[in-house]
Amino acid sequence: MSEDGDDAYKIDLTQFLQDYLADAREGFQEAFDALLALDREPERAEFLDEVFRVMHTLKSSSTMLEFTEIAEAAHMTEDLLDGLKSHMPLEKETVDLLIEAVEKIEGMVRLRAHGKADESAFRDVADRMRGIVSIGLPPGERHRVPEGVRPGKSAATRRAADISLEKVATVRVHTNLLDNLFNMVGELIITKNRIDNIVQDIERKDLKTAISDMRRIIDVLQENVSVARMVPVDEIFQKFPRMVRELARERGRDVDLLVEGNEIEIDKALIDAIGEPLIHMLRNAVDHGIEPPDERLRLGKEGRGSIRLAASRTESHILIDVEDDGCGIDAANIKSLAVEKGFVSHEDANSMRERDALNLLFRPGFSSVSNVTDVSGRGVGLDVVLTSARKMGGLVEIATKPGKGTRFTLKLPLTTSIIQTLMVASGGSVFAIPSDMVLETTDISPGDIKEVGGDRVMNMAGRVIPFMRLDSLLNARNITGGISGSVVIIQMDDRLVALGVDEVLNQMENIIKPFDPIARNFRGFSGGIIMGDGRVALLLDVPSLIHVDALRAEGF
Repeated sequence: MSEDGDDAYKIDLTQFLQDYLADAREGFQEAFDALLALDREPERAEFLDEVFRVMHTLKSSSTMLEFTEIAEAAHMTEDLLDGLKSHMPLEKETVDLLIEAVEKIEGMVRLRAHGKADESAFRDVADRMRGIVSIGLPPGERHRVPEGVRPGKSAATRRAADISLEKVATVRVHTNLLDNLFNMVGELIITKNRIDNIVQDIERKDLKTAISDMRRIIDVLQENVSVARMVPVDEIFQKFPRMVRELARERGRDVDLLVEGNEIEIDKALIDAIGEPLIHMLRNAVDHGIEPPDERLRLGKEGRGSIRLAASRTESHILIDVEDDGCGIDAANIKSLAVEKGFVSHEDANSMRERDALNLLFRPGFSSVSNVTDVSGRGVGLDVVLTSARKMGGLVEIATKPGKGTRFTLKLPLTTSIIQTLMVASGGSVFAIPSDMVLETTDISPGDIKEVGGDRVMNMAGRVIPFMRLDSLLNARNITGGISGSVVIIQMDDRLVALGVDEVLNQMENIIKPFDPIARNFRGFSGGIIMGDGRVALLLDVPSLIHVDALRAEGF
């Protein structure tokens, strides 16, 4: 048969590339997790076994796709891993070499993803594998990786676990398709609200039944599409152990990153948004939280510090903690720096509570350190974290004990697109308030509001809380001509605020439409919604609208 005839029977293996890349990505993360665990516990050979399995699988799939340079590098690493298993514990330099080897192979796979290849990319690491004497071995022993290894039936290969094919019950779906489905569900919810508005005065049993069935179907559809968009936070968490390890080495720290709750699932949109604030908090924990090993030993601590990255879930929120066992934050020092930098006066600083002093860290331009480092940035404070959290409809909390450590908590909604809202009327317009911020609603009369020190307050079950009218905050007209109307009790952290409105309308599920780039600069609003009658209502960013920082300074 001619060569052309032979070519006709060749299989185009590039169709398997995306599966190869996805499997390789998961495998590399498993390998790095195992190597970072080995770095902490260098006597545990089972971590080597995990890396071995990843390299063996990568070697086989790379051979199938004729990615020879990747297969050879994986095979060489596989042989080294096999030789090291009987010589535990490993030295730190050996673990570093293994991490570098896997990183190099990961880079080679990325090149193949772009249709490129570098036959020499692994040469430097391979030479060190062959040439370094006594890597991780007792004195007098030697282990060298053979020259010119090629994929084949080595002893390591024969001892590798068998790979079996199982029935696949899942399919890969591009996120763009899920986003489109999610947007379509959003349009269905808007249409459902419009129909509810149109038929509210029509008394037909068959119509009411049909609309009830429609609501149920839309609710189920929304729930299923929302679940399909949920991904484990491990998708972002898995990126941080290597980053923290490198930052710690750069800053002369010895740090363990403990990851908890990485199986917790959140909306894909949140995964994309939390990366930057988490990087900033982890960098601050390494650079400003964890002390150098010698200082920790002098203070009676273990030389190796600990940073805990943990996710948990409540009924309506995701909580992400970044907690270190370092030096903590001195509130008195924060006050002193705030006065020095002109953020507050001496008088305000002296009367400021510790919690309010800590919240100064979120002021733009505020930094608790005078030196600038490559790790934590150019003296930029934590305002980046707070800004990101607010864009996601969340908030940030701080807890600290000097000498013991600090915990930052991101409190985020489960999803950023579909939320339950309380609809209120004020100044002739309708606004939406996130329902999870609303403690209760009630009617008020002018006698319920008092003035204390020039500020309006309201007594709620024996607790004095600040009172503000929404129309006044928005510089809108007061159509009631006074204070009477309704009040919405807003809860933020442990603070309560009474927000006066003309009328509380109803509670409903809404699709949040983001602002365009220009409108995002408007303080006090975080998006818009389309109501059942076709009108647009603005979603209130309550903490920004009522100047939470000002309330803190006033003691509320």
